[in-house]
Amino acid sequence: MGAQLDVATELLMTDLSGLERRVAANRANTRSQHADDYLRLAGSLTELAQGLLATRDDPSGRDRTAEALEPAQEAVAIRLHWLVGGYVSYEYAGALQDALRLFEQATRLVGHRQLATNTIRSACSAYRQVAQDYPDVSAMCADGLSKCGVWLMRLDHDAAVAASESAVRIRAAMYARASEQPGKYLASLSTLLRTLMVGRSRKQAIATYRTLYSEVTTTASTAKLRETRVEELDLTVKTTQALVKLGAPTLERAGRLTQQQILYQSGGDLATIDEINWRLALVGLKPLAAGAMPEPPSRPVEISATYGAIAVRCSAPDALDQVRAAIVAAYAKDGANPVDAGRFAGVHDKHWGVKEPKTNLETELGADVVLVEKSSGSWISVKSLNWEIGALGKHPLAVALSMKWPVLTVATIEKISYELCLYDNGVATQYAALGRPAGQAPLDAPLAPLDFATLADYGADYASETQVRAAFGNAEMFAKVTELPGAGIRQSAEKAPLTDYGPNILFFGKD
Repeated sequence: MGAQLDVATELLMTDLSGLERRVAANRANTRSQHADDYLRLAGSLTELAQGLLATRDDPSGRDRTAEALEPAQEAVAIRLHWLVGGYVSYEYAGALQDALRLFEQATRLVGHRQLATNTIRSACSAYRQVAQDYPDVSAMCADGLSKCGVWLMRLDHDAAVAASESAVRIRAAMYARASEQPGKYLASLSTLLRTLMVGRSRKQAIATYRTLYSEVTTTASTAKLRETRVEELDLTVKTTQALVKLGAPTLERAGRLTQQQILYQSGGDLATIDEINWRLALVGLKPLAAGAMPEPPSRPVEISATYGAIAVRCSAPDALDQVRAAIVAAYAKDGANPVDAGRFAGVHDKHWGVKEPKTNLETELGADVVLVEKSSGSWISVKSLNWEIGALGKHPLAVALSMKWPVLTVATIEKISYELCLYDNGVATQYAALGRPAGQAPLDAPLAPLDFATLADYGADYASETQVRAAFGNAEMFAKVTELPGAGIRQSAEKAPLTDYGPNILFFGKD
């Protein structure tokens, strides 16, 4: 290993020697005073600086990082000189940015703060001069100033603000002439605002920003910026999708939404609020109001569909497998075991004929078809065919599953009732209903009222307890805000043959 390190070190030193000889040769050629010879020298100086910086990781300990500062600075100085002299192509600008980046890295590693500050200020002056003399490359100069502003953040905050402000002024003039690339203008505005926030309170920074913004941005430009499509705002996919779903295709429309609406569509991700508020601040719009969920759901005139299902609260990564295994064990305990689908006629067909559901008062499990699915959040939905609607408080499958997890049964009977019953530790504990089927046996013991606040905490897309209560009775809305099942096995069979559900469908037979 030691021999290999010695070889690597020797090769590195050989490469540096070659680079130093190339620099010397290129320097001698600059006697011609031709620009191309100077630019070749700048290129070789940059390569030498890169090589010297690489010695920082030299395993032999021959660290020559400090020597990289001089060639890196000279390369920048040469390129800035010829930039002002008319070398303003985008390719040349890229080479200058690479040289500046290398120089900034070298000064940071070596610790020459003042040298870095002065040189990057000189670069800012060069970019401003070139933007004035060569308007066709204003965009390139704006990008260079923005980058210099970022570098100056740790060196000279006032100079960083000045660089970012210059970039904004250039972009503002370009946008006023031709309203193209609003994303580029907004990006420069964002850099300016972030720079202003260093060392200031948010309120003070935004006030200063707004003064500068109103000074450089015309009323017409502001109106056009506010109509920028959300796809051009460099937002995360989640935020963009939330805005599109809410019918807010532009910044202006986004500003009319509320925080509650955004949270509702983004699964409660608070980062989406910050993303949108930041863009609104850039164009002088107020942050999103707190608001509330629009149009709270009202109770329906009548209960529409009939169905029953069980919701199992399990947040484990393998929740579906755990619940499926518990179901098999519950049926096996009562003598029912998994069988082939052929034991149940018609399940291979869509719209398979089945009798209307009736309340099954049996307390022992038997032949059945059970669909197990992960609905959303931490709820696993369990839909039984023969115990689609079980006896209130005595649903055998709910009792069995509640020995391990909290379980909630949902049962609706068309035009008659909507019932929820919570089971815990094998016993029914809480209950809520609208209406109740006639002829049901009285409960052994009264049940406590269902805790809607807990349901709101469990899922609800960040809906409040009040909103969950308001949705109760409206099966579709209630399922959305609580993430509980909104249909039963018969509705699933209407969408596709039950055999198409693969491992999620279980068939039990009893001899």
